[in-house]
Amino acid sequence: MFLNSDTFLVALYTIVDDLFRAHFAPHKPLRRGAKPTLTDSEVLTIAIIAQWFGSSERALVRYAHEHWRGYFPRLLSQSATNRRARDLAGVLTQMVPLVAVYLQKELPLYQAIDGVPVPLMRVCRGRRHRLFADEAGIGKGGSDRHWYFGCELLLSVTPHGVITGFLVGPAGSEERWLADAFFSWRANPRSIPWTREDVPPSNKRTSANYVGPKGPIWPREGVGEPSPVAYIADGNFSGPVWTEHWSSDYGARVITRKCYVGESAEKLKRHLSGFRQIIETVNGHLECALHLHFPRARGRWGLMMRIAAKLVAFNLGIWLNRLLGRPSLAIPTLIDF
Repeated sequence: MFLNSDTFLVALYTIVDDLFRAHFAPHKPLRRGAKPTLTDSEVLTIAIIAQWFGSSERALVRYAHEHWRGYFPRLLSQSATNRRARDLAGVLTQMVPLVAVYLQKELPLYQAIDGVPVPLMRVCRGRRHRLFADEAGIGKGGSDRHWYFGCELLLSVTPHGVITGFLVGPAGSEERWLADAFFSWRANPRSIPWTREDVPPSNKRTSANYVGPKGPIWPREGVGEPSPVAYIADGNFSGPVWTEHWSSDYGARVITRKCYVGESAEKLKRHLSGFRQIIETVNGHLECALHLHFPRARGRWGLMMRIAAKLVAFNLGIWLNRLLGRPSLAIPTLIDF
């Protein structure tokens, strides 16, 4: 069963407006000038629903002018809507872990973490026409391990698929550096993650090519709250020095396949791989249903707004599915434009 666009819009706006009024409106700074024609809740709703639309933001604004004038009597142009949405990028970032708190009725058994590539443009265009600074780069990613120009998105999800936190780093950065910043800021938002110089000499490669993070890792407001449960990860997060550091310094217990040895190791590894499948499902929905790849960003703030809006849209999709009695992860079949 699909929701029609009007029902979906009203339900989404109701949740977003309640969250904004309860958690963000009291802290909004006062600004001079005329009162905006669209409220912040309306701009947030348009930014989030745009992630399902799958086309350009200009096409969404045109669709809203044709079908949603009754809900938005004073719609802005595409450029003005985009400016307002970028101004609310910080709110969207904080809404990702906030919605996760509302969706978790009980403590999950574990959280799964993994990195997913976010291509921003073709490699040749990324090299010739740099629209981004060092927050984007060239690296390999995905199941096919192809080269791409863009970012690496680190996600942490519950067994039910709820995204509890995220971080973004440039493509080509090892996922351990993103995980270190993730666990560090979860334990203390003001802490400083490891750098290349902090890694013990015994763990560094013998060659001179050992490097740390290849660019900024951000935003720390998106990591969410610390969790007492274990984190399940793949081999990119393994290493006794790293796992011991995360456990002793941040209280984050990370379990990978290499943690199991002995006669029952293979059986336990298969179970671990099964537990990790949830994050592959989430990544697939983000890519196919919410169009994570090539988000049409032209700068850091636009990139942060679009990535955060997609993650909020995913969590709110779970919220609406639960309200309707549908399977939580039936994201692709939630709305019919």
